[in-house]
Amino acid sequence: MFLDDPASRVSFVWFPAGLAVAAFLLTPRRFWPPLFLGLFFVRTLLDVTMRHSLETSLVHSVISLGNDFAIAWVVRRFRRPHDMQVNVLIWLAATVVISAVAAAAGAGWVLFRHNINFVQTLWIWWSANVVGTILLTTIIMGLFWKPEPFALRKILTGGGLWVVLCISAAWVFSQPFGDARSEALHFSLACIPVMIMIAIPVVSGNRPGALSFLTFCVIVIYCSWHRLGPLFIPGLRSGEPLLLAQCYLSGTALLLNFVYVLKRNVPGMVSSYYLIPQSGRLTWDQTSATSLTQHLLKIHHVDQLLALLSPEDQKRMRDRWNTISCGGNVTDTFSFLLQLSPATKIQLQETKLTGLPQPEGVVIIGSWSEELPNRPFTRTVREA
Repeated sequence: MFLDDPASRVSFVWFPAGLAVAAFLLTPRRFWPPLFLGLFFVRTLLDVTMRHSLETSLVHSVISLGNDFAIAWVVRRFRRPHDMQVNVLIWLAATVVISAVAAAAGAGWVLFRHNINFVQTLWIWWSANVVGTILLTTIIMGLFWKPEPFALRKILTGGGLWVVLCISAAWVFSQPFGDARSEALHFSLACIPVMIMIAIPVVSGNRPGALSFLTFCVIVIYCSWHRLGPLFIPGLRSGEPLLLAQCYLSGTALLLNFVYVLKRNVPGMVSSYYLIPQSGRLTWDQTSATSLTQHLLKIHHVDQLLALLSPEDQKRMRDRWNTISCGGNVTDTFSFLLQLSPATKIQLQETKLTGLPQPEGVVIIGSWSEELPNRPFTRTVREA
């Protein structure tokens, strides 16, 4: 809030946007009203205490949190449970478009109350909200990915890369700006921390990657706050270097999300089965090397499988099979709990179910994957 533009009363940096969007995405919908009220109260209180009048604070809080709520609602409403790439694109599109609407409303209010430049205020509001949403949502949602199996080699490799990242970022962004030639060199060197940053989630997992990105953002913002680093190019106007720093970090965040999507879509994450309804025989695809498949290979008959499901899930599974056997189509995703033993329960989702006509009748082919409700931009079907 101390980075408010004195004329427009709009901040050049607004990271609470990403924090609020992530909070809504991680919270079941039944808790959204109290969450909205809690965030609204805190934001208004801080705004009144530090900067603005009560009237301005209330209007800014309504517009700002309405924007964050709308982004999360669009993501949850139109997301596809098993398509991370589409979900990330929905999130980005919603962030860009809804932030533009909120920026127009906010700038219009400030224009109504104060004599300011509407276009400049709209640009500041929109850019700060988009950057804040991309940065903080990427960091927070990355921290809530399901942890990968512990491997000492990965942890040590990731820790070493994190140290190299901190050293390289601190050196590059602690350099004072000088002549054009040195600025061009330092600007080129700014690509090195980005490459190291992207390598960390690949070799050590998404949570270490999110923590490393948080450290990287702190270093870049801290140095930029003190007018250091390659982003302070001679000739830029006041506020533009800080905006350039945010764009630099946002580009890195988008690359990080691209890595998340690629890792999410690694082949072999799906287990497929082949069911002959007439005999009840189940055959599993043994080419999938997942731990889930190793458990499922022990199930050879429908009765064995249904015994591992709750009565409700048994009925839904039978209904889906009957629909396919009668020539119908099943396109929805089915979420269910498979209890392999009293101590082992796995939340699964059936993402694909088709029928294949054969001389002896229709056989059923289905695909299962482990449901991970803590991954970014996804929630379980029952919770949503």
